[in-house]
Amino acid sequence: MYREYLPEDAEVMKKVGQRIRHLRKEKGMSQQDLALEADIPKTQVGRVERAENNTSLVTLNRIANALEVPLSTLFLFGE
Repeated sequence: MYREYLPEDAEVMKKVGQRIRHLRKEKGMSQQDLALEADIPKTQVGRVERAENNTSLVTLNRIANALEVPLSTLFLFGE
């Protein structure tokens, strides 16, 4: 049975997406650049950055590798 995301789930997805966007822009990469490096569709990069889907750990790991950062860096929200 499908369950709606809890507010805290949605917040984590939002923070990870914002973190990925920040790191991508910091490296001067477009969404297309990141998609090519991570071997994922460009549309998926946009959905992750906008927190429109709950992406897999495999995809997050590919994104981290493409950004040349450890996976854990995607979860550093500055709290």
